[in-house]
Amino acid sequence: MEKSHTPLAKTIHWTFSVLYAYGIFKQVEDLEELEDASLLNFEILFSVVFLVIVMLRFFYMKDAKTLLGAHDEMHTGHLFIAKATHRMVYFSLIMLPTTGLLIAGIINAGIPGVGIAIALHEFSAFLSYVTIGIHVAASLYSRYKGEGVWNAMVPVWREDSKKNTNLISTLEDIENKIYDEIEERFIKKK
Repeated sequence: MEKSHTPLAKTIHWTFSVLYAYGIFKQVEDLEELEDASLLNFEILFSVVFLVIVMLRFFYMKDAKTLLGAHDEMHTGHLFIAKATHRMVYFSLIMLPTTGLLIAGIINAGIPGVGIAIALHEFSAFLSYVTIGIHVAASLYSRYKGEGVWNAMVPVWREDSKKNTNLISTLEDIENKIYDEIEERFIKKK
């Protein structure tokens, strides 16, 4: 039996991926737009729904095995990087709607501080772009190598098996040196 995430984990992952993309494409360009009460209410509802889905995903997945589906045992340094990246993705995806709600609350209450809230929101958006970009790039790289991780979460473009080419061997040698260094510096030995 192939190791894979549960259908619920996959559903939540792809649901908030779609919501994230929608939120990015329909984002408010000017704060004056939020003077429209119906738009403001929609933005608040959207932020709350998004935040709930991200939190459900976080608590559902926090104890799940990282790099599930891998054909081979993964290096401890690799697992460390994967977990750190996932945590940063969650952090940015939690901060994004939270700071959006903060902006709405400050505007609604008419109190100072909207500039700081906007700066935090923009930083959260930037951090989400970077961390999700790293996550997607790492997923594609893993899929290129045929590690098996792709199949555990993505329902299309299935991997067949681990690829063994000179390029992949060279890349994995470089990776292993990096993972060894990470393990030596950041992971406590038992």
